Formats: sequence, C-alpha cells, structure tokens
Amino acid sequence: PPAGRTIRGVLSFDDIEGGCAFIESPDGSRYEVVYPEGWVLERATGRLRGPDGEDVAPGTLIEVEGSIATDRSSICQLGPIVFATRVVAPAP
Repeated sequence: PPAGRTIRGVLSFDDIEGGCAFIESPDGSRYEVVYPEGWVLERATGRLRGPDGEDVAPGTLIEVEGSIATDRSSICQLGPIVFATRVVAPAP
C-alpha cells in the first residue's frame, strides 16, 4: 500500500475481543495498526516488540507511517486500520 500518512499517539489497549491494541491520537481518534515485518504485537497485553529490541508498553507515545486501509475491517472495530511501513518508538 502507498505510504504517506503519519499517526502519532499513545499505544493503548482494550481487552475486548481477546485484546485489541491501537494508537490513540491527541484528538481521540483511534487507529488499529498492522505493523511491518519484525514488529510483534502481543494481543493479550498490548505490548509492542520491535526487531531491534524495542519493548513498547501501553501508555507510551509512538509514531507510525503508512496508509489507511479502505477495504479492511477487523474484529476490534476501534477505528481505521493503518498498514504501517515504519514505526518510531522509544529506544530500548
């Protein structure tokens, strides 16, 4: 998918439907993220782990770049789905 959208917000977690993690932007918008290869989201805890040792807990400010999926839906139904091509998280 084409890149071009930057989403900044707090990694958040809701335990509905077995665990749904999302990014909540300052304006309250929620985005479910499909992370790039190497990034793993632990659905049970909402922790995000990166390929270089990043360990991002819910409540942490992160940024993703990517595109909004217009032809997808998810069981979480928290907001638009973002196909991330890049993740900026605090250093490990």
